[in-house]
Amino acid sequence: MSVSDDQGGGECAGAAANCQRLRENAEFHAERCAEAGLISGPALTSATAVGLVIYLWRNSPVEDMHAKPRGPSDAVMFAESTALHDRAIEALTAPNRADALLDFEEHLLDRTRPWAGASGKTLNDFGYGSLTAYRKHVKARTDVLISISKHTCVREPLQVLLVGTALLSGRDHKGMPMWPTIVDRIRILLDDPAHPAWRDPDRGQEALAAQPPEAAPLDELAATLLIKPYTLPIAVLEWLSEHLLHCAGPPYTLYWRREKG
Repeated sequence: MSVSDDQGGGECAGAAANCQRLRENAEFHAERCAEAGLISGPALTSATAVGLVIYLWRNSPVEDMHAKPRGPSDAVMFAESTALHDRAIEALTAPNRADALLDFEEHLLDRTRPWAGASGKTLNDFGYGSLTAYRKHVKARTDVLISISKHTCVREPLQVLLVGTALLSGRDHKGMPMWPTIVDRIRILLDDPAHPAWRDPDRGQEALAAQPPEAAPLDELAATLLIKPYTLPIAVLEWLSEHLLHCAGPPYTLYWRREKG
């Protein structure tokens, strides 16, 4: 996939409302991608995959499941979303994208598939009361994506839609240019529990004191977190989620922005 807001040729057979939406997004697509550091084919594919996971899975009745006592924890949401990102890349780079999107839909709707970081728990375990709404959401959104992929009013219509989604809701997610920076900040913070970004030195000490024995040495932990975080032991995922992998946590604070100047 390439960054371009060039319009396609000829009349588009797609829905007029979607044409208008795609053209509006495409007008600033190249500029937004450049500002976000999405300047290569692999980076764009990765960001499109982030948007696909958000569009189909994250911004869905999964959030209702997440809010319930029996629902997926923060750690499970993080692990499953990063595992789905890899599957999303496969779907977007498949020779037949429509079939691949339907396969991805089937993967999301599989009620017996264990979720990443979930100790074997499945959609059936997490989704009580939300399964019907979730199924309708995923199938409807997949249909929209397959339809949009056929548009010729802009180049790379899925990229235009889904990168916009990623930039709006997932700039710090694994798969985006910011993720290596987040991982490096986590490494810095764990190496220095008195670092100013903790705001309170006790928070850093508490994080280190709670570190589970399953945690690998810091450099190894950071390397796994960078590429395949969903493969980390469940205890480690829960620990990172508790102390570092939440939006108000030290890697995401304004401290780093102020330091950058």
